[in-house]
Amino acid sequence: MKPAPLILALGAVVLVAGSCARRQPPQNDVLMKTITNFEEVVDAPLAHGKQVYSRYCAVCHGLEGKGDGFNAFNVKPRPRDFTDSAFVTRLDTALIVETISKGGRSVGLSSAMPPWGRTLSEADVRSAAGYVRYLARSAASAKPASDTLSQ
Repeated sequence: MKPAPLILALGAVVLVAGSCARRQPPQNDVLMKTITNFEEVVDAPLAHGKQVYSRYCAVCHGLEGKGDGFNAFNVKPRPRDFTDSAFVTRLDTALIVETISKGGRSVGLSSAMPPWGRTLSEADVRSAAGYVRYLARSAASAKPASDTLSQ
């Protein structure tokens, strides 16, 4: 047998074997799927809080929580700016939950803040409260160092 056909035959075997090996999924796919699913599970409460907030709270407080929703200009006093982290970080989650559930008047705040406890489930109220805290933390971490030092 001449060397050229032998080399061609061996080359074809190597190519076929190589293409079969590439069709098998890499071993790290399972790991990547697990990490992706983990991120979805961890972010699920925040995503739900954003959904509740966007539907019920953003009308007055704004999508970014700055107190500039399209109805904010009709409300006296103006809705709370949740990006004012100096205010929101002093509040505990229980007070935010109570305010959302029972309304502003029930906790000594604005009577313009309606009670949502009959409209929203307890889980929805807690999710919205968590999102309010998230807005405040996000705003605080986004400020330049000079702004945080001057407070």
